[in-house]
Amino acid sequence: MDAFDLASSVRYLDDAKLKTRSLDPSLINNFEAGLALNSLKISKEITPDLYQCLEDTCVNLFLDINKVNAYVTSSPEIQAGCVSFSKESCIITLTSAVINLLEIDEIKFVIGHELGHFLFSHNIEEHQIQASQEGYIKKRAQEISVDRIGLLACKDIDIATRAITKSLSGLDEKYITFNMRGFLNQLDSDVAKNESSGQFSSHPSFILRVKALLRFSLSEPFLRHTSNVQGTNISEIDKMIQNDLNIYIDKDLRRDIDYSKKMLSFWGYAFAYVKGGSFSKENQIIMANKFGDEMKDKLIKMVQSQSMEDAVTAVQNKLFDSIDSFKTIAPNTARKELNVLLMKIEEETNQKAFFKEVLQKI
Repeated sequence: MDAFDLASSVRYLDDAKLKTRSLDPSLINNFEAGLALNSLKISKEITPDLYQCLEDTCVNLFLDINKVNAYVTSSPEIQAGCVSFSKESCIITLTSAVINLLEIDEIKFVIGHELGHFLFSHNIEEHQIQASQEGYIKKRAQEISVDRIGLLACKDIDIATRAITKSLSGLDEKYITFNMRGFLNQLDSDVAKNESSGQFSSHPSFILRVKALLRFSLSEPFLRHTSNVQGTNISEIDKMIQNDLNIYIDKDLRRDIDYSKKMLSFWGYAFAYVKGGSFSKENQIIMANKFGDEMKDKLIKMVQSQSMEDAVTAVQNKLFDSIDSFKTIAPNTARKELNVLLMKIEEETNQKAFFKEVLQKI
């Protein structure tokens, strides 16, 4: 098993794998040239302890160290990053603040976390989802995935949770007892459960990250990797984590995605039926069975309140608006499912030109 296979085996459920794109290799050369002039490269000669840490991390992840260049930048901010433009190499950056805050074994987690973005090809995925409901779910899912790589890199859940807690709080052992039960109790507060601003964050809260990592530490892939013993099936772990995220962050966003898809389907069937010039009793029954009497009745009122020609135009506009909404809210899902959904509507309504007609107009 190589590093990419290892990463694939632990990829979190909602971190959907997307197509990757090829980028100009000169971009990474230009980026690294800037680092070389203004930061310190981790090497055997200058930073032997950090180089050993990097080497151990790569060994634990089955990754060729020659694919990784790592730099320390001078900054009071506790940050780390990964830049890659292909599957051939990546650049890891660590600020001096994070290096000075963490122990060597904890740095392995941070390096592993950043290498995870490289191993999952997050930087070269084809996606335009940053500001969409689906995008926020995906970005948080990416962090769940790469935290797992961090844990596989340091091989110790206590080290990993210390690294997360110290990095995100900025506090060292002097002020923290690392009482995980105490941290997780924060999730039970009414304030935490009513939190909505987290929906529009690229990262889960650090407490949710710790809980997700604790769950993953009981999984089959992690226990096989560290102790060669059996654990819980990864799909069961993923479902528990997904449920946690739904409770505290993702539920409303998922509801928006489901609703946008439902409305696209509703107006698709409606347009397929009324564009022929009528909305028969048989079609009304089908719509009621699919979408309920309330939505069917609203459609009837809409059709009966104007001429059939105007009704067809109005329903068509509703369909196009719903397609735009679906693409905005869930661009990756729309890319995969829109054509399939439209073709299904054409087949079930027996409107042979429906799919082509809609595609020509959107």
